Amino acid sequence: KKFPYRGRMKKLILFTLTALLALALSIELPSRAFYSSQMNTYEKAIHSIDSLKQSCRTSKQDPGILFARYIDQQLIPFWIGTPWDFNGTTQIPGKGYIACGYFVTTVLRDAGVNLNRVKLAQQASETMIKSLTKMVEHYPNCSFAEFIQKIKAKGVGLSIIGLDNHTGFLYYDGKELYFIHSSYVGTGRVAKEVASSNAILQYSNYKVVGFISRDKAFIKRW
Repeated sequence: KKFPYRGRMKKLILFTLTALLALALSIELPSRAFYSSQMNTYEKAIHSIDSLKQSCRTSKQDPGILFARYIDQQLIPFWIGTPWDFNGTTQIPGKGYIACGYFVTTVLRDAGVNLNRVKLAQQASETMIKSLTKMVEHYPNCSFAEFIQKIKAKGVGLSIIGLDNHTGFLYYDGKELYFIHSSYVGTGRVAKEVASSNAILQYSNYKVVGFISRDKAFIKRW
């Protein structure tokens, strides 16, 4: 039995494959110069931490809030969009892959926190959190809405959260609570998302939070 449209289908498939190949070749990947420029700017942000620490000694503002705001505004924007991978260990924002634990420890290290980036990233999230702060709370028996409200009630600041199989930051700016993490779902990249709308947070049975920016001992060591 003959199929009269077989020739047309072959041409259509060939045309489609050719178009896809042309599109792929036309996509310009970030150049080495781009990454160099990106890293230089990121390094400038890192180097500004010394002046921030100095100003914290004389400023009347809460140093914990300044620390949290610095990470959110000066470091996190560089990491947004960096691809996630379970084994990702990159130290360069936007280049390579970053696992959720390594994302947390790398950002904290770059913010001037004295820690072992690799050792902490490989530990269970609660172990990592407890090694950094004693201000740790569990949320086993409350609704998701109650959890969000309880975190906001702590006030402006940056926290580390451990979940069933994940970890990241919680940042409250006084208006909105954000979940900042290297996400293994959705886009599969580092993202800053509204916490109350995040499915990973909502459906995790296990929630442990370390309130690092509100911990005076942590900020003093920083």
